[in-house]
Amino acid sequence: MPQPPAWFIEAIDTPAESRFVENHAARIHYRRYSPPSSESPLLVFVHGNGAHCHWWDFIAPAFTGNYRVVTLDLSGAGDSDHRDTYSAEIFANDIMCVVRAEANNTPVYIVGHSFGGSMTRITGHLYGQSLAGIVIADSVITPRRRVVRTMPKTNERVRHYASLEEGKRRFRLRPPQPCANDFIIDHIATHSLKKNALGYCFKLDQSVFQRMAEPHITLPDAASMIRQMPCPVALMYGEHSRFFPAEAVTLARDLFPAEQIVCVNDAYHHLFLDQPLTFIDGLTTLLARQQQPG
Repeated sequence: MPQPPAWFIEAIDTPAESRFVENHAARIHYRRYSPPSSESPLLVFVHGNGAHCHWWDFIAPAFTGNYRVVTLDLSGAGDSDHRDTYSAEIFANDIMCVVRAEANNTPVYIVGHSFGGSMTRITGHLYGQSLAGIVIADSVITPRRRVVRTMPKTNERVRHYASLEEGKRRFRLRPPQPCANDFIIDHIATHSLKKNALGYCFKLDQSVFQRMAEPHITLPDAASMIRQMPCPVALMYGEHSRFFPAEAVTLARDLFPAEQIVCVNDAYHHLFLDQPLTFIDGLTTLLARQQQPG
């Protein structure tokens, strides 16, 4: 594998402190970067399905000069606890527990990718009055309300590997897509596994969607949430994303102000893996626009 670029090495070497908060009897893990000041806005990054907080290791440090930055593991992922039951409401509360632990009465911005973007949208719907803004990154948006259906049970046996390298070879992006930045894939694959007495296994709770339940409250469809969002909301999507064909882009342009949409060129669904520096530039612009008066 070629040597990663200097900017990437510098980013992943940026120190961050691991912390935990509790939500509904589960410990939620997050990483906190050294803040520029205690009065700086809080910026929270939320990963997608099957991912974890280290997916942001090469993105989050770019914002530490202006924000207090944290990246979290939703329950069932990374170093957070697994649950017997999951729901959108619980995931939103995972996010807000971290926010409450770190907000310090300053403006709060949340950025979520894919499934994490959906949970960020729901967090905005439920708690947007206390947020300064959210950014949804390549997350499905439809005018149809999603109904939680019981997924078929799968073999829950945890597979172990003899070495970290063997486990990393089993790592795949979901949904599948090409990605030219092998050094990024290697980094996130490394942090996707943990070692125990039987060898190496993936940290993810493989049965999250088999254990998903309807939230206690009725949630509107995604498009209606965005139209009614009580805080500023922006969108980033990949030019070649399978979730943003022409009709989805048309809907997005109807839902979001033009200045709150960024299309990342030459990128697929995992847009910040494909074009990390372009993603950073686009997100910097959107966050700055959300902070403008009016």
